[in-house]
Amino acid sequence: MLEILALLALTKKIGAIAETKGRKAGGYKLLTVVLWIGGEFIGAFIGAAIGNGDTCATYAVAIAGAAIGAGIAYLIVNGLSEQYPQQQ
Repeated sequence: MLEILALLALTKKIGAIAETKGRKAGGYKLLTVVLWIGGEFIGAFIGAAIGNGDTCATYAVAIAGAAIGAGIAYLIVNGLSEQYPQQQ
């Protein structure tokens, strides 16, 4: 449950950053969710391989993978340039 709350807060923050830079927030929010879930799955596979079936180790590495995915999403959005409206 805490993971879901953290993901919701993170997508809200990333959407706000994208909007302040003049971008639409929806795609960047989706990117955040995809990178979070992808990082978590990759982390779970790595944790299972390293931990020899230890559930706690697998979960810890999965959470670390989710955090890395979220960090990548944050870096992408934070690195966006300002987009100004086109003048006619």
